[in-house]
Amino acid sequence: MEANLIERVQQSGEHHAFEQLMRLNQSPIRQFLRRLLQNEHAIADDIAQETFLKAFLHIKTYRGEGKFLSWLFKIAYQLFVSHTRKKQALTNAEIEDVADAINLENQFDAQRTVKVLIKYLKPEERATLLLHFSHGLSHQEITEVMNMPLGTVKSLIRRSRLKLKTLAEQSETGANS
Repeated sequence: MEANLIERVQQSGEHHAFEQLMRLNQSPIRQFLRRLLQNEHAIADDIAQETFLKAFLHIKTYRGEGKFLSWLFKIAYQLFVSHTRKKQALTNAEIEDVADAINLENQFDAQRTVKVLIKYLKPEERATLLLHFSHGLSHQEITEVMNMPLGTVKSLIRRSRLKLKTLAEQSETGANS
């Protein structure tokens, strides 16, 4: 069904077919962006809308190699990177202050703690984790989405998992002292 819709849009620019493609794929794209942007829904929704606009304008470049959703993730990620380049990196003081926020979250479940911790990852680390664990993309699919070598993707996933583990352990140590 999706392949048929894509073909109709590529051949004639059919808006109705593209609307159906959007309905099929908007939820995972919005969810991915909302998690990347730490639940800044308005910005995530703006970027999602921009993703679909860009997809419509460039759909003829989609060759059908790989999943259409992966192609959309790639566009969304590129737009996310453009957005985050405008923001500055966390300062050392902000990183030190994370212990207080994490200690509060430790009263709740581990999932909440991860939600707090994940914002301290670099955008590309956060993106690889979310694409792999939340959206089930393989390492190879992530390389296509993020336009990175396979080794880099594997390294980012491993590094980000270790960072989360270290931050969680530091928060527990801080809470116990």
